[in-house]
Amino acid sequence: MQPDIAPGRLSVDTLCRHFSDAHPPLTGSQAVVEAERCFFCYDAPCIEACPTGIDIPGFIKKIQSGNLAGSARTILSSNILGGSCARVCPTDILCEGACVHVAAGDPPVAIGALQRHATDWQMQQATHP
Repeated sequence: MQPDIAPGRLSVDTLCRHFSDAHPPLTGSQAVVEAERCFFCYDAPCIEACPTGIDIPGFIKKIQSGNLAGSARTILSSNILGGSCARVCPTDILCEGACVHVAAGDPPVAIGALQRHATDWQMQQATHP
């Protein structure tokens, strides 16, 4: 009896349609503009809402200043799966839901997208953070 597992059953086109990212990544310019929206709160409710305790204002500040290596290092030092979590974490409920912008009636800082931007950049480098 032959198992029902075989490679190549789906075409590349089908794989791309069904398994692509739900949201496109931020460009470098978009990331800087989004990072500049952060108030860098001293008591940062976003950190309190993060199950892994990432220094969210810290990594966002580093994106704002162009220090993507430092940003990725900040994320990955608290959560080694930071790149995966940036894609699947329910940020709208957790960190983004706690963002002070929400209390003011504005959209929250796109923390998950910024985290993805930094960790994706790091993964494209040939060095370990």
